[in-house]
Amino acid sequence: MEIGVTMNSRIAAPALALLLLITAVSPNPAKAQDNSPSNPAAIGSPVRSMIELGSNYDIVVTLLETVRGREAMERLKAASEKNVPPKAGFEYVLAHVKFEMKGRTVADNRAFDLGSLHQWFACSAELAEYEGISVTVPKPEMTGRVLSGQSVDGWIAFAVEQKESKPLMAFDPDAGGASGRGKTLFFKLY
Repeated sequence: MEIGVTMNSRIAAPALALLLLITAVSPNPAKAQDNSPSNPAAIGSPVRSMIELGSNYDIVVTLLETVRGREAMERLKAASEKNVPPKAGFEYVLAHVKFEMKGRTVADNRAFDLGSLHQWFACSAELAEYEGISVTVPKPEMTGRVLSGQSVDGWIAFAVEQKESKPLMAFDPDAGGASGRGKTLFFKLY
């Protein structure tokens, strides 16, 4: 009986050590697996995912800051006097977002275009998509080409219902030039 216990201990101890080593040296797990409309990322939480541009590229999207209501309108007016108030029952939300992209191999050198009107959108907690708006946002705008190894940050504007207490922002990479292999990511605009 004692031999069996010793033999199991000899196998279990190295297996446990190997499991701990793998856990300790593995990179951060992708949070995109847990990211969904019912589990959107909080402000400041980076969300890791991937997009396909001929080959796979790793991306990290972080909602850095949000501004809503009167302050958002003031910032929009400062950006351009041509910005008008939203329609009745709505208010503006500004989102400051950081987008990072990195190819998985040295040969991955494609660019990804940010800034499509349909690439970033707001929706209600019940996932009713809000109509896109066209306003001049504060500098820097969330537009431009991102190459492997680069990052871009900028502002995006949305109009949401004033009564909506938990609006969401979504990023749909398929609307911005990816080849149909990117997951839509969700973020809290509150």
